[in-house]
Amino acid sequence: MIRMKGVSPLIASVLLIAITLAVAAVLANYLNAFTTETLENLPMCSVGGSLNFASADYPKWDSSTSTIVAVVEARSVDLGKFKFQVILTDDTVKTFNDALGSSISAGSIGTVRTEQLTFSKSDVKNVIIITNCSNIKATATLR
Repeated sequence: MIRMKGVSPLIASVLLIAITLAVAAVLANYLNAFTTETLENLPMCSVGGSLNFASADYPKWDSSTSTIVAVVEARSVDLGKFKFQVILTDDTVKTFNDALGSSISAGSIGTVRTEQLTFSKSDVKNVIIITNCSNIKATATLR
């Protein structure tokens, strides 16, 4: 008769704990690298940063190019990746990239512009300019 011996309960418990700790270490290392990489890609938006129109004349409709133009000032934080959210009179929201690809340093003034639009000025209700910082935007009625 063949006698089969198993692993003692003490050894089995030690093996289970060792395997669990190894899996936890690998998972922790992966999550640490993932969150560090994700956080490094986020823009550094300080509390108190803002985006303001340089004058009451903006944003305005440029009838010669059928675009919306705005001269804006970045305060306390560098801004870029501007987008225009145009709210039409029928409450449709259309989003357009800044055709100039502008980046504005903190405390500086710059110009942003949509690409050529397929609707008229009378179709526009409001304009929101958003930035690479999700909490920083400017809203105005088209001039």
